Formats: sequence, C-alpha cells, structure tokens
Amino acid sequence: MNKKIMIGILLVVVVIIVGIFYSVKQKPTTEQMTKFTLSVNSWVGYGPFWLAQEKRFFENEGVDVNIVSMEDTAQRKSAMIKGDIDGLGDTIDLLVLERDEGVPAVAVMEVDVSNGADGILVTDDIKSVQDLKGKKIAVQRNFVSEAFLDYVLQKNNILSSDVQKIDTEAGAAGAAFVSGNVDVAVTFEPWLSKARERKGGGKVLVSSADEPGVVVDILTINENYLKNNSEVVKKVMRAWFQAIDYWKLNQKEANTIMAKHYNLPIEEFSDIISGLIWPNYQENIFYFGQNESGRIWEVANTFTDVFLKTGQIKNKPDITKAINSELLKNLYD
Repeated sequence: MNKKIMIGILLVVVVIIVGIFYSVKQKPTTEQMTKFTLSVNSWVGYGPFWLAQEKRFFENEGVDVNIVSMEDTAQRKSAMIKGDIDGLGDTIDLLVLERDEGVPAVAVMEVDVSNGADGILVTDDIKSVQDLKGKKIAVQRNFVSEAFLDYVLQKNNILSSDVQKIDTEAGAAGAAFVSGNVDVAVTFEPWLSKARERKGGGKVLVSSADEPGVVVDILTINENYLKNNSEVVKKVMRAWFQAIDYWKLNQKEANTIMAKHYNLPIEEFSDIISGLIWPNYQENIFYFGQNESGRIWEVANTFTDVFLKTGQIKNKPDITKAINSELLKNLYD
C-alpha cells in the first residue's frame, strides 16, 4: 500500500479515537451528575419536565433530576420545609400562602400560563359575576381554583363571604357541574369544554384567558438549596427551555412523549395544552422583570391583597424574598 495513503488512514483513525475518547470523557456519568429532586402534580403544564428527562436534556447539563409526583398541597409544603425536595411545580397564589406559612419557596421561572384552561362554570341563567352572590360554588379550597375565584370576586367588589364554597377537588367539581349536581364550579380543562354537555345548558362565565398572567405555574426552589446550588438550578432551567424549544419544532413527537406520563391519548393531551402557553426564555425575562418591575410581582401582590381580605393570611409576606429574577438574567452567562 502506498506509504502516504497508509499514513493518511492512520491519522484518520487517530482522530476518530481521540474524538470518541473526548466525548466519553466529557459526558458526565450518573455518579458525576448532581442530584435534584423535583415535585410536581398531575397538571399537564409540567409536561416539558418529563420531556427534558426523556430527551436527556437534564443529563446533558450534568443534572440527575428525580421527578416526584405529589398531589396533596400540604404534603408538598411539608416536603419543601423538610428539604426532601429541591424544587416544586408551584403557582403564584400558593407561593404567597407558602411564604406566609414559613415554606422556604423562591420563584425562579415561569412554567406555563393558563390561557383559558381554568375557569368558572355556570348555568345559562347566570349572566354576570354579580349573579354569583349567594350561590353555592364547588371549588377546591387552598388551591389555585379558589385563588382564581377570590381574585375574580374581589375584582368585581364581591366578598368571598358573599358566596358559599363547597370544598371539592377541581376535577370532581367539573364532573359535578356537567352531571347537574352543582350550578357553579371552578375547574379546568377538559371540564370547561364539557360544560355544554350539561342537561339544560352550561357555559364558562370567566376563564383564565380573561385574566391573562394570573393563573401561572412557576418553578420554585428551596431557599436553602438555592443559596448553595444556584448553578445546579440554572442547569435545570436551561434544560427546561431546551425542552420548550424542542417541543415547538417537534410537537407530535414531544406530545406523544409527554402524554404517556399522564396516561392520556395524544389527541386529548394536545387538546388540553391548547389552553395554555409555555413561555420561552425571553418571555420569562419579561414576566420576571428587573427591580420588581415584572408582571409576577404585580400578580403576587394582588394575591397578597386577596388573601388579606379573605383572612387566609394575617400579615403581608416579604415578596422580595419569594422571587428571584437574577438566575434568569444570568442563565446563559
């Protein structure tokens, strides 16, 4: 064989071997990755966390994320206080209540915005929010559904005590409305779309699309964990945004991956998420703002006023300790 050809082949082989060695060396092993425990409930808005896990976006960032499903709000708060979880799929209203109760939760990222996926169902004879006075309303207490109801009532100068709340899990509230067992319910999709199935008629009186930026899921981090592991949290956030970007370009595949984690047919999953928005990085920057200028601060303060008037909190919590906008601002530094 020609000597020059032989040398060329050897050089190519060396380059390939070095490339393989370098890639293996650079990719973190499970033992090298930092562990991060994240708690979410069964709301589909948290789907991209599962997508990031399955597409190995977390792994590529060097983080071993353990996603734990917890439905009970009290359990989630307790886990955060004890330090059993590092991050929590949360909402702004719950963040205010958590800080009042001493839960060390800090908001670092906007996860999703309900854009019509949550709302108040009523019978056709109820024409306005004012007509809710004196009504029995099926609503899950100490949950985003109750917070949204109280927000709408206060905006229309109606006291929370002017209605009778029947503590009902949000999904069950929707089912009770459609079956005709209650005349007013606060719930979410797919029950809003099923309202018309009620015998005698039903409709959405007010939805989250009418109050943009109010029903928002967020990622909160244990305050103590954040102090010592801010770079790890940034890795989790970067993997999330990578999942959002991936979903936008590969929706069918991404929806299929996420839907299986909720035991939903892809068609139903796709229909439900049509009522929400997954904000990208730039939209997150805008929502959190700087120097308390973002919409999240306004919403948090509004819920604080709501809860003070309903008696759910006695004192105004320090919101400046509950929101961190610096991680977003320096996410890719």
